[in-house]
Amino acid sequence: MTDKLVATLDKAGVRRISTDLWGIFFEDISYSGDGGLNSELVQNGAFEYNRADSADWSNYTAWRKIVPTGSFAAFAVGEKAPVAVENPHYATVEIGSVDGGSPALENLGFDGMVFRAGETYHFSVWTRVHGNELPLTVSLRGDHGDPLAEANLVAPESYACGDWSWLQATLTIPAREDTAKNDELPVVATQGTLRIAFDQPGTIDLDFISCEPQTTYQGLEHFRPDLVKALADLHPRFMRFPGGCITHGLGMSNMYHWNATIGDVEHRPHNFNVWGYHQSFRIGFYEYFRLCETIGAKPLPVLPAGVSCQNTSQGPVPVAQEDMPAYIDEVLGLIDFCNADPAANAWAAKRAEMGHPEPFGLEYLGIGNEDLIDDVFKNRFQQIFDAVKREHPEITVVGTVGPAPSGQDYEQGWAYAREAGIPIVDEHSYQAPSWWFHNLDHYDHTDRKGPKVYLGEYGSWGTGLINGLSEAAFMSRMEFNGDVVHMASYAPLFCKHGHGSWNPDLIYFDNERTYLPCSYWVQRMYATTTADTAWPVAIDGPTTFRRELPNTIGLALGGGAHADFRDFSIETADGQRVDLPDVEYRGSGMTLPVDITADAYTIRATVTYYTGMWGVQISSGDLAGKDRNRVSLGRGFALQVVRDGSGYNIGGTETSMDAVRPGTVWHMRIDVADRGESMKLYIDDQLVAEGREVADEPRRTVTVSRDSSAGVDYVRIVNALPDAVDVDLTQVLDELGVPAESRAVVAATVLAGDDPYTGQEPVGSESPQPTAHEVNLAAGTYAAPAWSFTTLAIR
Repeated sequence: MTDKLVATLDKAGVRRISTDLWGIFFEDISYSGDGGLNSELVQNGAFEYNRADSADWSNYTAWRKIVPTGSFAAFAVGEKAPVAVENPHYATVEIGSVDGGSPALENLGFDGMVFRAGETYHFSVWTRVHGNELPLTVSLRGDHGDPLAEANLVAPESYACGDWSWLQATLTIPAREDTAKNDELPVVATQGTLRIAFDQPGTIDLDFISCEPQTTYQGLEHFRPDLVKALADLHPRFMRFPGGCITHGLGMSNMYHWNATIGDVEHRPHNFNVWGYHQSFRIGFYEYFRLCETIGAKPLPVLPAGVSCQNTSQGPVPVAQEDMPAYIDEVLGLIDFCNADPAANAWAAKRAEMGHPEPFGLEYLGIGNEDLIDDVFKNRFQQIFDAVKREHPEITVVGTVGPAPSGQDYEQGWAYAREAGIPIVDEHSYQAPSWWFHNLDHYDHTDRKGPKVYLGEYGSWGTGLINGLSEAAFMSRMEFNGDVVHMASYAPLFCKHGHGSWNPDLIYFDNERTYLPCSYWVQRMYATTTADTAWPVAIDGPTTFRRELPNTIGLALGGGAHADFRDFSIETADGQRVDLPDVEYRGSGMTLPVDITADAYTIRATVTYYTGMWGVQISSGDLAGKDRNRVSLGRGFALQVVRDGSGYNIGGTETSMDAVRPGTVWHMRIDVADRGESMKLYIDDQLVAEGREVADEPRRTVTVSRDSSAGVDYVRIVNALPDAVDVDLTQVLDELGVPAESRAVVAATVLAGDDPYTGQEPVGSESPQPTAHEVNLAAGTYAAPAWSFTTLAIR
């Protein structure tokens, strides 16, 4: 028989939902910026790459030097009288002979370059010749090296030493016959290159070499159109940027200064990216504001709270107090840049010079990101917060409460936010699907008189259907709690295939197309059906899932720390015992020789810790399956259950930067019961952490909301179980006053699949997508498919 749920709505429990609830968060992670959202095809066009970006990078990274046999050319790096002192390096090319053919520089782009038939490309370069003029031949090359388009550039005949000239050319690839038959221009080359050939002897300096396609999204220059469209289709109410961890950076020299990212691109100082590559800032704060404007999202810029990132080996570093007045002026300058009158304000005049005399209408300003909530942070934050309140009371400041939905930073962050009267705080939460289902009530009891919540970064570990369904269930309760959850944005937003710094992400892409996992469609299903009112709904019927945990026991070590394990053993409750050899663990995961079965067991070891801020992990249980256990030793002690392949904490004392000295010895004992549902951790015979998983996991939800202005009621149903379920909505429809004629034809949008893990890896077109059809609710019942998320739009 098909399961049945009966939904009951309480009209007296009405909630008013924030109109800015669903948004997006952009951080330059996983090549989201250069090589991604930035439409620039040339990599390292300013010759500023170096070892700070990546260990084996140099000024000529991404450039191929071509010198035909019989010719002579030397490629040097210059620093004398550069185009811009902020980016002092440039290429000096010495051509001695072209007898064997023209020497050339060829740029490989970001994993190659994609050229499209019928497209026009804008090329530019700064040049400085030494002596006689030196013509350049610029060409776009296809997969096999053949020229697709070509142009000749000649520098003026005479230059004084040190003078530069900006040259440009337009290169158009001929259209193919099938161009008109496609909505998108067909690809000509997927691993193309840009070549600059030198046809005569001479010496020339080159800098800031650029090549961008002419096609834009609604005139938004310097952005890749298909990626912008993927954002616009989410209908975000706001966009948070530029981070994330890159906001405060790794140390003072890497901190993000918004005012260094505006104006002429040549004068925007490049820097390394904390995620392991390079930032050209071709997309800077002005471009971010233009992006927000184009896709209809309110801007939510985030600036450092006067301290650098806490996630370094020595912790955060503050801006010196003597420099704080200047830094506060920098923060206030951003507000002026966005909102002030160009005729009366220098920062606003810069905005107008860049082409936008109208204000950007800034309402929100984020201060800080996942910061360690200590006295130094509070001191620096308070100075900035007080200045913004005093000078710009119309701006709503968004604070921070650490990197997780629990722990020391979370508790101290919330306490400080209440004390300081911060309007909104930024929470972050990356969790296993099981955590999201288990914590649907996370915001039910949030203090309605305290700060509002911005869930600025969240996501379920994985890209499969089960991940999307767990997020859909949690989002439905965020919507219900939309009176206190003011904003929310999934993170990270983008990831380029082959360059992932984080997994999962909302939008994957390569040079040719985008790949949209289940989580993207869930976000889109909510953002295109925004509501302003919600009511509580009670459900009667089978809604929970109980996991059958295996009794298989394996043992493995993981994590990046270095530690020694001595007196290592595992013993089951029924007397089985395995004594393990001593282990010198050096940060590379390893599986230990254990293969037994039991419902309860104890792991013992003497652990000597040496180095590694993130600690060492001991995993046990069914290592080959998706459900097991994990204990972390390091900055703190954490007990985790791994469910559906990813873990979440059920107990522990994990705190930020709780330093552990090299040579620390832990006499460790881990007691595991009920096949991993319950765990206890003892250090030196003292209980330091314990936790127990709630066995029943809510997997079926029904919520109701309304868009009053559009006259539409939304019924959202998650069925994250393997069987279909009939949902009786009779009382809900009656309570909402839905007339009979409106029940007969109801628009349904359904995301569903046969396998909860479909769409995991590799991410691609195999991921399920929502389908739209009409359903008849005249009888009051909706049949929710297995493994599905449904939005019913009832007019």
